[in-house]
Amino acid sequence: MSAINNLANHLILKRDLSPEGRVTNYKGRIRQAIQAISQNLTKLVLLNLFMVIACAPMIVTYFWMRAQEALAVAGLNFSTGIGVGFGITDDTLIAIERIYDIRLMGYGLAIFPTCLLAGLVASGLYYCCRNMIWGTKTKVFRHFFRGIKNNWYKFMLSFAWLGALATGFACSLIMVLKETALNGSANAGWWVLMIFIGILALLSALYMVVGQGMYVTYKYKMKEYIINTCCLTLILILPALIVTIFFAGIMALSFVSILGTFLLVVMVLIGFSAYAMFNIAFSQYCTDSFIAYMYEAEEKAKIKEQEKQAKQRNKEKKKLAQKNNFQGKKKKR
Repeated sequence: MSAINNLANHLILKRDLSPEGRVTNYKGRIRQAIQAISQNLTKLVLLNLFMVIACAPMIVTYFWMRAQEALAVAGLNFSTGIGVGFGITDDTLIAIERIYDIRLMGYGLAIFPTCLLAGLVASGLYYCCRNMIWGTKTKVFRHFFRGIKNNWYKFMLSFAWLGALATGFACSLIMVLKETALNGSANAGWWVLMIFIGILALLSALYMVVGQGMYVTYKYKMKEYIINTCCLTLILILPALIVTIFFAGIMALSFVSILGTFLLVVMVLIGFSAYAMFNIAFSQYCTDSFIAYMYEAEEKAKIKEQEKQAKQRNKEKKKLAQKNNFQGKKKKR
């Protein structure tokens, strides 16, 4: 408990941007997110379309890679020979090298700009989802662009970092797979780099699952966002880890053929918006449990102190009045 108290003492307390009277000890955050999604389904589908458009560089690159891979292996021979004296050159290793080089170039060039665009659009998406979670009026276009205006730099910084990590991890993974396929094993340096970036990516995901919702619900300086998010993530490390692994698991399932197609359809229809809604609900749970609770307790303590000081002043005034009254009577005598 002492460690939690020490971390909590480093939190920068401030009232959030929600309307007066919002319930901060809400029970059932998953139910809250599902209810907000069901009540704003049409708006969320439209907002999700903006995120799909933001992913255009990655989508275009994916189909470009597929076409380039087909061209790269066209005309190559994949047979080890047809009997004695009729050997044919096997181009399997050449094909593998070409395919991995195309993927290395494609993912290396497309992931980072896609993340930057996604960060820009996410600032508007999260702003709208915040209003829906709070049950306030949400006009899609007006609030979407207002969210971009107020929060674009916060989300783009986070997504730029995420894009750099994703690019590094994808490229190092491709090199590990390439060298393993060509030589039987990969250079240890690529393994170390991939594992190191993977650990950084996990820590960053833990940060983002708490911090991104805070970007649109509180008004802090960037340094204060980082301090509060790191403290809350460490305090609530277990639930943050469970939520992160859950969503990472869903992404992993997208690589399974049948489920992958289904999840791709869901992502195109409402997946990004649904994730943002659940992300804000979890972030609100974290901030309401500590920042909002401690802020309200601090404000109540201030009010009590002010009331105490006011009573003390009134007592002093009464004593002074009684003293003056006594002295006045004394002079008359």
